[in-house]
Amino acid sequence: MHFSVYGQSQHPCLVFLHGFLGSGSDWQAQIAELSQHYYCVTVDIAGHGMSGQQRLKSRNAFKDFSHQLSACLKRLKITHYCLIGYSLGGRLALQHALLAPKGINQLIIESANTGLSDEDARQQRLVHDNRWADRWLKEPLDGLLNEWYQQTVFANLCQAQRQLLIQRRKQQDRQGIAATLRATSLGLQQDLRKQLGQLKMPLDFIGGSLDNKYQALAKQLQQDSPRLNCHSIEGAGHNCHFEQPTLFLDLLSSVLNNHREENDSN
Repeated sequence: MHFSVYGQSQHPCLVFLHGFLGSGSDWQAQIAELSQHYYCVTVDIAGHGMSGQQRLKSRNAFKDFSHQLSACLKRLKITHYCLIGYSLGGRLALQHALLAPKGINQLIIESANTGLSDEDARQQRLVHDNRWADRWLKEPLDGLLNEWYQQTVFANLCQAQRQLLIQRRKQQDRQGIAATLRATSLGLQQDLRKQLGQLKMPLDFIGGSLDNKYQALAKQLQQDSPRLNCHSIEGAGHNCHFEQPTLFLDLLSSVLNNHREENDSN
């Protein structure tokens, strides 16, 4: 699994996980600033970026990824870290935190679904994702990417933002993308909402003020887990760190600083 590091290894470590169709380079706007004070690690999830030829075990992809991430951090001799994940990366981060909490100082998830409780909804989502996976293997890439970013969840993107994302995603490995979509479908993910209370580390959820679906999810999560801190990025939809990079960086820095101050006071 490909990774990149930025900053000095003696600084507190931040590990970043991108969303579907992305890569570790998606976090560059934030890392340019954060790497002055943190040791930043970006990971290319299997099937994406420089990990395009890698595959997750489809029967238990979330556990498989957790093992891969642990191996990556061990190779880097990282024993304590804050894990930050967006969308797919947030779902993987949450599952990793529940499977391997040792070493995680803080978990920050951005616009990440904690899972579906309704079995019919899970089956519908599985069918939906498998159809998309089939299309990634067969249809012209330009048309697919344009249609993907026309989905409701990306409705708040302006035309320039949408075109920029499409240009960035053209280099992805089709087979890798399709395989990861099948393996990590929301229809296969456990419903983790009730398990949030098991997490002992600080847990923060970041969502865009314009993303009604995930604003509603944040409220539900906070009712189930009072320890969860929810934050909203004004003027952002689903992809907060891309749509409002400066506001996201300011909020992320504040969340990280608050946690460090709490640790120092203890």
